Amino acid sequence: MKKQSFTLLLAVLFLVKGIAQQVEQQQRSLVTKRTAAWCVNCGTWGWSFFKNALEDNGDKAIFLAAHYDGTLKVQAATDITNNFGGVSQPRFYLGEIDQSVSSGNANAKLTALKEQIDANFDQTPVANSGFQPIFADGEIKVDAKVKFFQAAQGEYHLGIYLVEDNVTANQTGIGANAVHQKLLRASFTTNSFGQLVSNTDVTAGQEFNLNYSLSLDEIVGHEYEVIGIIWKKEGTKYIPVNVWGTNEISTEPLSDFKEKQPENIMIVAPNIILNSAVISIELALDQQDATVEMLDLNGRLVATLHKGAMKKGQQLVRFDKGLVGGSGTYFIKLKSRGVELLEKVVIL
Repeated sequence: MKKQSFTLLLAVLFLVKGIAQQVEQQQRSLVTKRTAAWCVNCGTWGWSFFKNALEDNGDKAIFLAAHYDGTLKVQAATDITNNFGGVSQPRFYLGEIDQSVSSGNANAKLTALKEQIDANFDQTPVANSGFQPIFADGEIKVDAKVKFFQAAQGEYHLGIYLVEDNVTANQTGIGANAVHQKLLRASFTTNSFGQLVSNTDVTAGQEFNLNYSLSLDEIVGHEYEVIGIIWKKEGTKYIPVNVWGTNEISTEPLSDFKEKQPENIMIVAPNIILNSAVISIELALDQQDATVEMLDLNGRLVATLHKGAMKKGQQLVRFDKGLVGGSGTYFIKLKSRGVELLEKVVIL
């Protein structure tokens, strides 16, 4: 292929992938702390537990400090923690399940929590959401996509929420200058559990598009994150299905953003492999937890080609046939918190 034609092909791929919102095929856990600024235990052993759990699992879970009462109270925090149950604080929930953490068992519960989050991370998700928030005209706008990776039945909702890091505010047990992390600030919808995605049978691969907005004076000076929680309604209770989030909030107009959204591209050359190949990866942003894996046709892991941080720009990963030990059709998969790319290869 001539260089000009190859460049044009990459440009077309960029245009298609840049506008279409990618949805990560990854299962993450939701960890929620039911808390209040006036609560002594929330600012002592509960504060330490939340901090340590976040440090241990921040790449595999979304964390919420949900102030159901007190000076940092928001309605979404009250609704979500009431949905989970519990009448005291601090309470810690993995999904909807109270972990029964206390000052006396905190270390053991940290270990158990990490084990369960790791196990969840290895599961194939039923569904996930993806979006790119944009701040314009005094609003954060979110065009979200929900994709189902498995067939499903029931009533599913998508809630979008604003979370903030490094908020200096009073916390009993610490003082007036306590620095709060993962503080739940608001729901994008009046219903704290979001918009209806589907209440009929869903097939694997089916996608749904939803739109959200939240009025906000300014984002400069705030460390905001926008997160999405897919809920399944069972009776009167909402069960977390999967979570995703991003702290990348664009300030460009939507039309400009779609034209300028950076690309993520992976090319395997050659893709019919006799002995070896080079995997060329072009990343728009630094990725802290990227993995490049080879999978068989059933999705089973054959080899891990890279694990760890990857810088933005071009990365080269080399692959030798000896890692597989046999011919056949395989997939090369790059995955991280914000990117998922897949390419098919044939080994002769």
